Amino acid sequence: MKLLEPSRIGTMEVKNRVVMAAMGAHGLHEPDGDWGDRFLAYYGARAAGGVGLITTETTFVSQALEPFTKGLFSIASDKHLASMRRLADLLHSHDSRLSIQLTAGFGRVIPPPVVPEGVRPVSASVNNNYFLPDDPELVARAITTEEAEALARSFGYAAMRCREAGADCVELHGHEGYLFDQFMTALWNRRTDRYGGSRENRLNFAREAVAAIRREAGADFPIIYRYGLTHYLEGGRDVEEGLWIAQELEKMGVSALHVDAGCYETSWWPHAPQYQPPGCMVEMAEKVKGVSSLPVITVGRLHYPEVAEKAVAEGKADFIAIGRGLLAEPEWVNKVQRGKRDEIVFCVSCHEGCLWQMIAGQPTSCALNPSCGHEIEWPLVPLKKKRSLLVVGAGPAGIEAARAGTARGFDVTLWEASDRFGGNLRPASRPDFKRDIQEYLHYLERLVRRLPVQIQLGKSATAGEVLSFGADYVILATGAKMESAPFAAGENNKILTAVQVLNGTEPQGKRVLVMGGGVIGCETALYLAGQGRQVTLTTRRDADQLSAELFDHNNRFMLLNLIKAAAIDVLPQTMPARVENDGVVVSQGSVEKKIGVDSLVFAGPLIAENSLSKSLGKGSDNIFSIGDCVEPDRIMGAVWGAFNLVREIENMQREP
Repeated sequence: MKLLEPSRIGTMEVKNRVVMAAMGAHGLHEPDGDWGDRFLAYYGARAAGGVGLITTETTFVSQALEPFTKGLFSIASDKHLASMRRLADLLHSHDSRLSIQLTAGFGRVIPPPVVPEGVRPVSASVNNNYFLPDDPELVARAITTEEAEALARSFGYAAMRCREAGADCVELHGHEGYLFDQFMTALWNRRTDRYGGSRENRLNFAREAVAAIRREAGADFPIIYRYGLTHYLEGGRDVEEGLWIAQELEKMGVSALHVDAGCYETSWWPHAPQYQPPGCMVEMAEKVKGVSSLPVITVGRLHYPEVAEKAVAEGKADFIAIGRGLLAEPEWVNKVQRGKRDEIVFCVSCHEGCLWQMIAGQPTSCALNPSCGHEIEWPLVPLKKKRSLLVVGAGPAGIEAARAGTARGFDVTLWEASDRFGGNLRPASRPDFKRDIQEYLHYLERLVRRLPVQIQLGKSATAGEVLSFGADYVILATGAKMESAPFAAGENNKILTAVQVLNGTEPQGKRVLVMGGGVIGCETALYLAGQGRQVTLTTRRDADQLSAELFDHNNRFMLLNLIKAAAIDVLPQTMPARVENDGVVVSQGSVEKKIGVDSLVFAGPLIAENSLSKSLGKGSDNIFSIGDCVEPDRIMGAVWGAFNLVREIENMQREP
């Protein structure tokens, strides 16, 4: 595979063409911002997994303009620099290279909670805060010319320190609308000094930063520049300017270009959700390669090996960057190299275990891989004495319990009431835009067959059978089912639930009303629209609350955009009242009207399937319930609940 061949970025040789993209990892820091053992274990696991070049989370080159950075890793601290040296040594022991991402700061996208009282945020010009644009206290002031000069010079000192600590290169954080990007972009840069005005002047901050690095760290020290080819935003950068920037960066002396797209306002590009196609930004890298001779790194849902390989084999990019995919599967490169694609845990692009854990101040982790970010704290310790474990239910929670159980040395038996594994992952994976869930389902099916587990499909467990089985521990993972439709089923599939539709039952006719504005309703409506049906989506919510329970805003914003693009007729504050032969009568406040449709699909809430748990009662200390049968939740809740229960099950006490 060309993906696994060595290549170069400037003077640096990399053993393969796989780059770990920079991602926030604040929850892994020590209290003083230092990179301690937990931080090193996180990156070390990816280096041991075969990654050629690892990019750390972003490091601030100066703490002068954004005071909250004083609690973070400091490039000026000798103590912190010693930790960077430890990280470099660790990565080098696995023949991986270390790239330190350097940033100018947040600027107008600084999160309000970290802004100290009385401190004004900064930007290239006076700009409203992205999060609270109407708050006058958060309007960013324009950085002075002298401050801009000093900030640009800071990149030279920072890069020099990185090189002293053993880093192999630096990456400049010039994308996604952060402060560096604000200087580069006319929408946010309305300066009249040498840092503003023409697009040539708007690149002067970058020119001075690159020149400072070459002067202080050496002209042979590789510089990667990450930027967005386009912002996909009115008034932002267009592709033509993005290609011109690539040529200018090459003239400045950077060694490689890391190309993505988008900004905070169009976050579904830099933080690509599950609805984006795999390799969603490869085309942008290809365009840059057409105007620059520099190595180009592409990024964006490249965790499928065949997609990544195609990008480099066809010459559309020289390197591929994977971020979240390496959180789900730290052994990604090793498994690709060994031809073990079937054993790769593919990221489902939910952002819940990574981005949102980090925002919450918790270790950056993964919904599917709880060990990520907890490599030291959460080991699966082998049992001291052999024990048996019965798991009832083979959805994501049950299979994770079985996996963790075998890893600890339990004799595991798995009962599943249906004839298939996966639980509600099956209907959830039906739409073609849910490839990530499809791949996760297939992974679980293969995994459970590989595990040393006694499996019984078609086994509807009773309380008596569970008790008589005599396992040392019992885990109930019986999942959830959809609430029944509030109308009689009717004839010829005139009334169905969303689960029935997503399991393959075809609704009657071409005109379909989907009842329910949650995630299930929105995705079902989009699925049906993709079949060429005319879809009406009703919700009792206000229009701005559509799919509001979708945890990650990147996924939600793109889902709403897809619904709009599919011409789905959304009726807020609307409830179907009754189904008639020629349509559905809906209630909008005190007004009723009939909508001409052929069938209704009910996308109601999921309710816990807890009848077995109730039958067993609470008299046994060795029986536990996890996942949706406790409370319907997301995949992360199922997987983490199972993992942590099995990890410490000997010490768990069942709630009275």
